[in-house]
Amino acid sequence: PLFEHTFGWEFADVKIADLQSNLLSEAVINALEDESNGRYRFESRFNPFKHQLTAWQTLLSEQAQSVVVTSGTGSGKTECFMVPVLEDLYREFNEKKAPLVGVRALFLYPLNALINSQQERLDAWTNRFKDGIRYCLYNGNTENSENKMRKAQSEKPNEVLSRELMRKEPAPILVTNGTMLEYMLVRQIDAPIIERSRQEKSLRWIVLDEAHSYIGSQAAELALQLRRVLQAFGVEAKNVRFVATSATIAGADARTQLEEYLAKLAGVEPTQIKVIGGRRVI
Repeated sequence: PLFEHTFGWEFADVKIADLQSNLLSEAVINALEDESNGRYRFESRFNPFKHQLTAWQTLLSEQAQSVVVTSGTGSGKTECFMVPVLEDLYREFNEKKAPLVGVRALFLYPLNALINSQQERLDAWTNRFKDGIRYCLYNGNTENSENKMRKAQSEKPNEVLSRELMRKEPAPILVTNGTMLEYMLVRQIDAPIIERSRQEKSLRWIVLDEAHSYIGSQAAELALQLRRVLQAFGVEAKNVRFVATSATIAGADARTQLEEYLAKLAGVEPTQIKVIGGRRVI
């Protein structure tokens, strides 16, 4: 056995409850701290980490900004983008008073295991909004037929469980990998997903988790793929909030290199990117 001590991460000097109205909506805070969330419960009496609060403030600013979150394992990198995405979608849902249809947020993961690992958190945090804010895990394991999933679908209105339903009523949160995204761009059967989203010009979030896995030719392929995605969805890079996260990509001291890395991947100006690093309390 090996025992290794670690230091905790710096907390912000405000509680989540203090952010109500000036950054986060009451409904979103309630969704985060719902008792049924289990280990994903994020209580309003908690203080978020400093890097989480900075990411929320940056990504929810009026002008679209992108971030690179580089922080160690267990530092809450997923919350850095998941909370502002949920807040953004809730604001639109609350304004429209109708379920959101069309992809607003694209989460790209290099592995299916990473895609599946987000299912519990997404389910917990969108459950209160029913079919108002839905998500879809779109990979090789996604069931094709809507009829086969009819009973399960009626019990889980916040998750799109079949490809047929995703094509008919695209979920605002799409979680997938590069290969499935490529199929989506070229397959005629998946065209309705993009066409419906293009009509709304709704795509405004692209999240690249485990960004350190994209190097060399893989990074070049991803950069070209992202440009095709923007073109297909009818949006400009400058109006999309890109988020790259990694525990191992580099230290926050490599700020300039990280800004250039995401700028080249996403096709945005480095001035539009903020590097956010978590710090331990030592």
